[in-house]
Amino acid sequence: MRAALILLACLASALAQEAPPVKVHLFYETLCPYSIDYFVNQLYPTWTLLSEIMDVELFPFGNASYEPDGEGWSFTCQHGEGECHGNMIHACAKAHFNDINIEMDFVNCLLSADYPPNAGATCAAAVGQDWAPIDECVNSLEGQELLHDVALQQEQLDPSLYFVPWIIVNDYFSEDQVTECQTDMLQVVCDRYTGPTPDACVGVGAPGHPRALRGVSWA
Repeated sequence: MRAALILLACLASALAQEAPPVKVHLFYETLCPYSIDYFVNQLYPTWTLLSEIMDVELFPFGNASYEPDGEGWSFTCQHGEGECHGNMIHACAKAHFNDINIEMDFVNCLLSADYPPNAGATCAAAVGQDWAPIDECVNSLEGQELLHDVALQQEQLDPSLYFVPWIIVNDYFSEDQVTECQTDMLQVVCDRYTGPTPDACVGVGAPGHPRALRGVSWA
C-alpha cells in the first residue's frame, strides 16, 4: 500500500513538472483605472495564490505613441505626462529587477498608490530594492530605450491593441477572454492549467465560490 502511494505521489509530481505554466501577457497603462483595477483586484491576487503555475509578463505602454527625440525618444500617453513617467518606471524596474516576483510586488505597490508615478521610491523600499538605479534609468536615455522596446513589442500584437487592459492568455486573445479575466482571473488560470489541480483551484467555479465581480469597462 505504501509503495503504491509513493508511486502515485511520484506520478503526480512528474505530471506537475510536465504541465506548462499558464502564460499571461498584460499590456496596460499605469494611470488607466481599468488597468489598475484588473492588476490590483484580479491579476495580483491570483498571482499570490498560483505564481508557481503562472508565467506572467508585463508591458507598460497601451494607447501611447512615440517619436524620435535626439538620440532617444519622446512619448505621448493617453493620461498625460504622468502616465508616461509611470510607464517608464515600470519598464526600468522590469529591466533592473529581472525577477518577476519582485516586479509583481513592486507594480502592485505602485498601482495601489494614490498617484503611481510618485510612488517609485516608496515601493522600491517596500520590496527591498534600491530606488537610485531605477530613478537614474527613468531620467536617462536608458529609460527611453526600454520604454521604446516595450512599444515595439506591443506593435507585434495581432490583432493590434485597441483598448487596455489587453490580456493574452496562452498566446490567445479575445474580447470575451478579457472579460473573463477582468471578472474572475483565478478561474481563468485554474481552467487553463493542465496539470494536477492546485489547492487554490479546488472548488473554483462551484456555486458560492468567492470571486471579485467587477464592472467591466475599457479605456
